Amino acid sequence: MAIKWYRFLPFCLVFTAIPAFGYSEWQQPTPEELKMTSDPAAPNAPAVYLFREETVDDKIHMHTMYARIKILSEKGKEYGDVEIPYYGGDFQVRNISGRTIHSDGTIIPFTSKPIEKLVVKSGDYRVMEKIFSMPDVQVGSIIEYRWVLAYDDHRLSSPEWYIQQPIYLHKAHYHFNPPPDYINITTKEHGHENLANQLLYTNALPPGVKVRQGFDGYDLTVENIPPIPDEEYMPPFHSFTYRLIFYYSPWRTSDEYWRNQGKYWSKEVERFASPSDKLRAAVQQIVAPGDSDQQKVEKIYAAVMKLENTSFTREHSAEENKAEGLKIKTADDIWDQKRGNDDAITRLFIALVRSAGMKAYDMIVVDRNRDIMQQAYLNWYQLDDEIAVVPIGGKEMYFDPGQRYCEFGKLHWKHTLATGIRQTDNGTAIANTPGVMYKDNSALQIAQLHLDPDGKVHGVIRITYSGAEALHWRQRVLTADEAEAKKEFEEELQTRVPPGVTVKTNHFIGLTDYTTLLMVQVDVSGSLGTSTGKRAFVPASFFEASAKPLFVHDKRENPIDLHYPYVAKDQVSIEVPEGMTIESVPKDNEIPFPQQADYVSKYVPKGNVYNYGRLLILANCFFMPNEYTALRDFYQKFNAQDQQQIVLAAAAKAPVAVSGKGQ
Repeated sequence: MAIKWYRFLPFCLVFTAIPAFGYSEWQQPTPEELKMTSDPAAPNAPAVYLFREETVDDKIHMHTMYARIKILSEKGKEYGDVEIPYYGGDFQVRNISGRTIHSDGTIIPFTSKPIEKLVVKSGDYRVMEKIFSMPDVQVGSIIEYRWVLAYDDHRLSSPEWYIQQPIYLHKAHYHFNPPPDYINITTKEHGHENLANQLLYTNALPPGVKVRQGFDGYDLTVENIPPIPDEEYMPPFHSFTYRLIFYYSPWRTSDEYWRNQGKYWSKEVERFASPSDKLRAAVQQIVAPGDSDQQKVEKIYAAVMKLENTSFTREHSAEENKAEGLKIKTADDIWDQKRGNDDAITRLFIALVRSAGMKAYDMIVVDRNRDIMQQAYLNWYQLDDEIAVVPIGGKEMYFDPGQRYCEFGKLHWKHTLATGIRQTDNGTAIANTPGVMYKDNSALQIAQLHLDPDGKVHGVIRITYSGAEALHWRQRVLTADEAEAKKEFEEELQTRVPPGVTVKTNHFIGLTDYTTLLMVQVDVSGSLGTSTGKRAFVPASFFEASAKPLFVHDKRENPIDLHYPYVAKDQVSIEVPEGMTIESVPKDNEIPFPQQADYVSKYVPKGNVYNYGRLLILANCFFMPNEYTALRDFYQKFNAQDQQQIVLAAAAKAPVAVSGKGQ
């Protein structure tokens, strides 16, 4: 596990030039630190932070990072690999240095050259990464490293400190020195300039810990910080961990901020998505005069889905567009070029619906898989993606045209139950998107298998998806390719089927048609079950025989986010070989979880064919820690049911009549 350090894009401007920034000395390890083999404060920890420091001086445009980590196990050696993501352009990571100190005091200095890698490129937006590994890291070593993030004089970059780390933190110090004249800083969002007159911060700190403000800036010291909880299906951890985030702002209250920024954003949407003669003419070619509002929106949605969505392929840079003589200023340009990124395509959809004489509103939401919107944090960049809201038949429907292949009238799950800012008839407002019903996300798995006398199995699996899983695989083919998607699909399925069984993805059906179910055909081979003399034992639940049980721990500290509700159905048919009979099957079972979920399994032997049916409904995807015991009990019961077996026995041979002498 590599250590990752994150920095966030600034948006403020200053106009000063400052000299270089210096380092403090390395810390000398104590005899106790060198001899440590475990840590009573963090039992079984692979490694611990002995000390960590982040210093930000916005006057001289530099952040310094410093860390001392004690390695306590083989797994802990992974913390000797360090990854530093940062924004390209005006930012640079430099002056990386470090050393490894063995438990006998031997010092090995860091002398390698870090690797620089481009992680994300979207138009002119780039995220870079510096990667380096500490030398000769051993169990018992202390690794110590530091580096500087420097940025141009016309930038400010106030700190965002996420205090909890993947490993236990004994002590950390944070210092922020803002420029003395920040009240004269001009901030710019949505093309509007505002004069900042405040330095604000939002925080969630350990009990009793306070930020100290002094003549030289802000200081924070913390001790004995537990690691980030590592629990399955956690909501985005940034929203729940200890943190301290500074920012410059001209706004006094959150209501004032979101109202004004929403107004600026909405004005830009209106400029971009305003109906035009060109779009009205396009709509006349798309819809028919007698179409209902529903039919009009369906046809417009289908037309937009045919465009190239560069958020899933490759967005062209400003230089490329200029070389091709292309410009992107309004929805007209997206329609002409037949391509655009996710938000531009959403705005085009809104413009086309409006051009058809209907109302349509934009809404920008937080990606629920990444974070949860914090209204007290006055930063528009919390919000990620734009969706569309269209009133049809007196009811508002939500659309996600920026998500290529998203089904009509549905949202990507990361945009459901999400908070954001939306347009209204009276301006803008903070609002939430709706959730979905479990029937909106379905999976049907059908296996038709034949078992040979020697235990070999062969057959075919047919799986159909609607909703979230169908969208995931359709988009995966866009971002990778079909061959890679096939490989990933079979690797995921392989983790669930019985040991000895091999699955091979044959083909997908409906990859580019969001109006149909996505179908996957998989070939099955290998061996199934185990044999002991005259009997064979075969997993009763084929698709979940090797699935990793969920929620096995006794206690839970954090909420559970299962992403989306769904219904999953399994139908399995296994033809038993001649010479064997189905001796026993498990009893049918139903495991209710009132108001939340349900599980039903049925086992039907019929002649030499074993039939199995399984139904799992998850009606709710959010659970609080105090609901964990009931959730865990439900999962444990059906996990145990999924591990049942059927027993096959050798068929009894009929006695053979033997003729005697004299007869």
